[in-house]
Amino acid sequence: MQTEDTLHQIVYFSQPTRSMPLSEVRELLIKAQINNHFNDVTGLLLFDGDSFVQVLEGPKDKVMALFEKIARDPRHTQFTTLMEREVPQRDFGQWSMGLAHIEGKHMKSLPGLTDIESARRMLSDSGAAESLVEVIKSHYGDSDKEQDVA
Repeated sequence: MQTEDTLHQIVYFSQPTRSMPLSEVRELLIKAQINNHFNDVTGLLLFDGDSFVQVLEGPKDKVMALFEKIARDPRHTQFTTLMEREVPQRDFGQWSMGLAHIEGKHMKSLPGLTDIESARRMLSDSGAAESLVEVIKSHYGDSDKEQDVA
């Protein structure tokens, strides 16, 4: 992966338009890992069975192209950008895309996700964006592989 002076990072929330078994999410993950490797994009996907939170990071043109492709994907609904920012270094540089499966639908316990309607505004108006990424990084980003989180 190339080193950048400034990297672009986006965090979004979405819900699948239909029930998605974890095996299907894992298949999507493998495709994403291959594509992201060649596009210098890294990140982490959180999935709790009902919703996704994904962090994408890398060169701005590559991240934005991928983000726009994901936003148009008909498998998503309630697609919400939670935050977008420039970062001096990668938070999830060890993965072309990691996966954390959160058991028990605890996604909304992450900072700023208790009310998706106001999450975007709150995350842009305070230090909550950094808190959200730090919680994701500290709880789900310390492994070299997929993990199931209770």
